[in-house]
Amino acid sequence: MNTFKNKVLAGAIKVQNNVYMKAISNAMMGLMPIMMISSIASLINAIDIGNTQQIMDQIGLKSLLTQINAMTIDVISVYVAFLVGYKLAEHLNADQLNAGIMSLVSFLILSPIATFEETKVIEFSTLGSSGMFVAMFGGILGARIYILCVEKNLTIKMPDSVPPIVNKSFAAIVPGVIVSTIMGIIYVVIAATPYGTLTDMIYTWVQAPLTLLGANVFACMIIVAFIEFLWFFGIHGVLAVYPVLMLVFYQPMLDNLAAYSAGQPLPHLFTIGFILNNRGARSFAVALLAIFSCKSEQLKAVGKIGLIPSMFGISEPIKFGIPQVMNIRMLIPLMVTPAVSVLSAYLLTIVGFMPYHNGVNIPTGFPIIFGGFLTNGWQGIIAQLIQFVLCVLIYIPFMRWQDKAALAEEGKIAQA
Repeated sequence: MNTFKNKVLAGAIKVQNNVYMKAISNAMMGLMPIMMISSIASLINAIDIGNTQQIMDQIGLKSLLTQINAMTIDVISVYVAFLVGYKLAEHLNADQLNAGIMSLVSFLILSPIATFEETKVIEFSTLGSSGMFVAMFGGILGARIYILCVEKNLTIKMPDSVPPIVNKSFAAIVPGVIVSTIMGIIYVVIAATPYGTLTDMIYTWVQAPLTLLGANVFACMIIVAFIEFLWFFGIHGVLAVYPVLMLVFYQPMLDNLAAYSAGQPLPHLFTIGFILNNRGARSFAVALLAIFSCKSEQLKAVGKIGLIPSMFGISEPIKFGIPQVMNIRMLIPLMVTPAVSVLSAYLLTIVGFMPYHNGVNIPTGFPIIFGGFLTNGWQGIIAQLIQFVLCVLIYIPFMRWQDKAALAEEGKIAQA
């Protein structure tokens, strides 16, 4: 068991600590304010009670909300490109601002230019969610080339009397020329291929296969079960697999949010929000069972301590207090409950009861039930209640088993 645990831990840590995966993951986390702004604007824009839509249109609120969405979610790849380079430089102890600028320049050079009424333009679709992979690729490559040039001293040296901000600006000129030239060559070469643009090439070879790979309920069930499997060994499952989740499911969520903001049909069932928000109130179910169905004083105490945090998605008091970590009695329900919860959400969706996840970004720690309402309406509340009941039913026999073991241990301690 220890050998297996060490191998799992080593693999998870290797993925999580990869500097490029960390840069991408942290960049996506850095998008939280932008996503929240767009989510709030989309929710307000979607209010349709009585004459609210007409009133919002008359007072100019809809135009304001449309503009906010256009400059946030509709150009999300611009922010991704800058943040990826910025975060990569942060991990490599390099100049973060210049690295972020080089990443942004790289992305824009790699973006296709269209002609509209004799004017050269970049289409919003290129700057939105469809350009995410180009932003990641260009951002990482551009920032890495810039950092390498600085490390090799391919920079303009200024006298010590020059202010640091001016010195940094001049130091970025030569690396900037190199980065721009390489990106320009990549753009020209790909333009000569049947794909025409890097966006189309990445979509064909990377984005479409990844999306197709994750576009089924079995993949989602395996992912959420694996997250809890990592928790069994004390590894934070979501953080360990988050980079992979982002690559496959983040762009579909952005597509849904953009469609929701525009009042259009939502294109994707499987998004990162669908997966993470439909794993069921597992720790809350365990806390209630510990309080009301267990006889062990230890389990009751853990349930009381973990009850309120579990309502806000904080599972550590339950996971380490029961414990669920390294407790073979808890492994099966630990993995089965999120998988069954995701399956229930899928079934409720395909039968037409629950709408697709609208792409609204729910911050970590948002209370259960309310999150379901914001992302799926009142149907989301019903779905989360069903998931909660399923979690309770699955955990009942295992909590009884754990209760017996805890009572036996407490009996030994009392007799000692």
